[in-house]
Amino acid sequence: MKNIFNRIKYYIETRKLFNRVSLEETNFSILDTETTGLHVEKGDQIISVASLRVSNLKIGEEKILNELVNPQMKIPEASIKIHNITDDQVQSKPTLFEINEKILKFIKKSILVGHNINFDINFLKENSKGSALAHRMKVIKAIDTIYLTASLFPDLKNYELTNLCEMFKIETKDQIRHSALGDCTITARLFLYLLNIAKSKGVKNITDLITLCNRGQNLHHIIKNAKNIH
Repeated sequence: MKNIFNRIKYYIETRKLFNRVSLEETNFSILDTETTGLHVEKGDQIISVASLRVSNLKIGEEKILNELVNPQMKIPEASIKIHNITDDQVQSKPTLFEINEKILKFIKKSILVGHNINFDINFLKENSKGSALAHRMKVIKAIDTIYLTASLFPDLKNYELTNLCEMFKIETKDQIRHSALGDCTITARLFLYLLNIAKSKGVKNITDLITLCNRGQNLHHIIKNAKNIH
């Protein structure tokens, strides 16, 4: 019962905050994870988590979270080929439960942002079941740059991160793709690019931004379903 009331309180407080705080005043935590595989429901685990802060519509290079995580399982070869993280690299690293508070502290009083962010949220929630981090992931507000892009550019055929950055001429070559911190940095650059466009269309606060994302989510699902039909 206490958890229910805490969630209601959190929801009410964040709604009030969203309605009065401008985008310039909002702290965003760009987040990305690397995992042993794509299927959290089958037991795949996080092996790397990174986050960086966007404040005053600028990337804060001095505030960065970048952690390798011991998944307590063997990393499949297919996954190693993607992110180049090996068993030896994570063997002596802390588990997700051991850095639970560190992640919570970093994302405190900020809005999560990510490219396909629900993937990361679900992994954080399921891999740390019963923890404060898992509870936070159940109620946290997040902005997905896929949906934000779909709302602003509904006619695109591909919303993959690298493809979008190439299209919008966003620098990626100075970052390592499929590393949590590298993807965070690239996503932050994409997010700021999209924010400028959203602002030019009258988006002023988080409520406006979430409304725009929700519209993009609906459009994205329609596009995906249409592709499946044809």
